[in-house]
Amino acid sequence: MLQVKLSILMGRPMSADPISTVLDFDKLRDIADQEAARLNFMIPKSLELGKRAHKSQPNGVAMPWMTGLYEHAPIYVTSGDKGWFEDVDGNRYLDMNQSDLASALGMAPPAITQAIAEQAAKGGIFLLPGEQDIDVTEMLAERSGLPFWQFTGSASASNAEVLRMARVATGREKIVMFEGKYHGHLDDTLIIEKDGACVHEGRGLAKGSLAHARIIQFNDLVALEAALAPGDVACVIAEPMLTNCNIVLPDDGFWEAARTLCHDMGTLLVIDEAHTFAFGYGGLVSEWSIKPDVQVLGKGLGSGFPFSAYGMTNELGKLCEQYLDRDRKDEAGLMTGGTTYANALAMAVAKAALQNCLRKEDYERTALLGTQLADGLEVLFDKRGLDWSAPRVGGRSGWVMSRSQPRTSREATSSLAPEFTKAKRLFMATRGVWEAISSAGPAASFAHTEDDISHYLDVSDAFLDAIL
Repeated sequence: MLQVKLSILMGRPMSADPISTVLDFDKLRDIADQEAARLNFMIPKSLELGKRAHKSQPNGVAMPWMTGLYEHAPIYVTSGDKGWFEDVDGNRYLDMNQSDLASALGMAPPAITQAIAEQAAKGGIFLLPGEQDIDVTEMLAERSGLPFWQFTGSASASNAEVLRMARVATGREKIVMFEGKYHGHLDDTLIIEKDGACVHEGRGLAKGSLAHARIIQFNDLVALEAALAPGDVACVIAEPMLTNCNIVLPDDGFWEAARTLCHDMGTLLVIDEAHTFAFGYGGLVSEWSIKPDVQVLGKGLGSGFPFSAYGMTNELGKLCEQYLDRDRKDEAGLMTGGTTYANALAMAVAKAALQNCLRKEDYERTALLGTQLADGLEVLFDKRGLDWSAPRVGGRSGWVMSRSQPRTSREATSSLAPEFTKAKRLFMATRGVWEAISSAGPAASFAHTEDDISHYLDVSDAFLDAIL
């Protein structure tokens, strides 16, 4: 067994349900009801558009998450500028969610809008390469240390291709994931463990994919070693830190040890940075020196434009060349690619984002705002005697109902009580703040200012006054 000494974050142990010892759930429900009524009063035009939408769209929206992520009527948006957006009723919202980091660069960044306009005037898609494609992949290789790159239309699509590549490279079928993860809407990854068995997270997924998954706890090297022991795992796919159950950070030395375990067992390590590209220059792979076999980047690098990229080692690059998917199939190829992938518009946006919006100084500035956000939240907690904390990485923070940071998704769950997250979201929306979705946490975007973060903290202060 690999012996590794892990450092545990300092602080008091987490209680089984710390939120229930401080907050009155009935009061939270009352506040949510009051704020929902107030929000409905503020958005009459959105409500009317919602009625019209129900006649041609299931659930009254063009994509289900537009209503499924929130517990109130959809708000119809007209425009956005930098760190704010406006709805059809003229209400303005400070955007602390950024479309789950898909708009981490803010609304309508000039470099992006200019790149789209210029490329659209020349043609958006050719199903042929352009010189700017090389510029983009060279920049990604320099930042991450992975030499070869490919583009798709979304991080879900990238992960699907990466899993196929891992299976061809290893001749194995199984994948290992950590509880609390999210790796896109595909059959292979929409799997959780329940009562000791792997089950799908929702309907419509192929039952056969369940046999290929193993789910373990984050930060558990013993469980990882056991999951890899049979020698049948193609890859471990993981975020560098969990981001879909608030924030769960890795223990010191965890990724170095995990990478060694994977390579000793002939298993590929895939680091999914669809979210965390926004937290460090070159992603956390670069910031934390993780050295995976594959790195996945998503959310259009925060530009709001739909594309994703994944980088790979020399060996995997050669594999892609060996099994090229050809129109005339003399030999079965590696099933990757798509008609609209790496189109000229997407590559123009990627180049503009990397050159003009995601520079080292941009990350440094956003991290300072993230520190202001986290420090400010902890000041609010401390002045009320709350034994709470605010995690921090890049611009991202959160509300953790314990002085100790969670090490697993199960520990993180206690800070995500539905009564609390619903009341907070509605209270903030009626005061001009678009709070993060319930599974995430607020984030300073690349477009925010110190005044924006101060506004968020002022509304948070009022919220805590209301609920305590």
